[in-house]
Amino acid sequence: MSLETKTRWLLVANAAISWALSLPGMVDPVGAIAFFGGEEPNYSFLVRLWSGLVFLFGCLSWEASGDPRGKLALLKYLWIGKAIAAVCVTAGHLAGEASPSLMGLNVLTNWLWIPPILYCHIALRRRLR
Repeated sequence: MSLETKTRWLLVANAAISWALSLPGMVDPVGAIAFFGGEEPNYSFLVRLWSGLVFLFGCLSWEASGDPRGKLALLKYLWIGKAIAAVCVTAGHLAGEASPSLMGLNVLTNWLWIPPILYCHIALRRRLR
């Protein structure tokens, strides 16, 4: 399987997971936080906002999956966005502001995806040179 095909599959999978995990937080932010063991949020709009950004990452992945070489810049912004989210949630967890289950979700939706997306970005960029 070619690098481009692997990248497509990686991005499609990331889009599907991002969409599936973001919808509960947009529809019912209080219930989504409770599901992950957190306290009822004072500002549920922030949960909706964060979930909306996760949904946007899914859209970004989907868009790039159609033409990874032509949309190479989107891969860069995808791993950068995930890195920002990963660091912020991890810092929140270390400060006692994010539950262990939310940190687990952060690992599954951000930390585990950054290396393969970064790899695909660098490898495709090298092949285009």
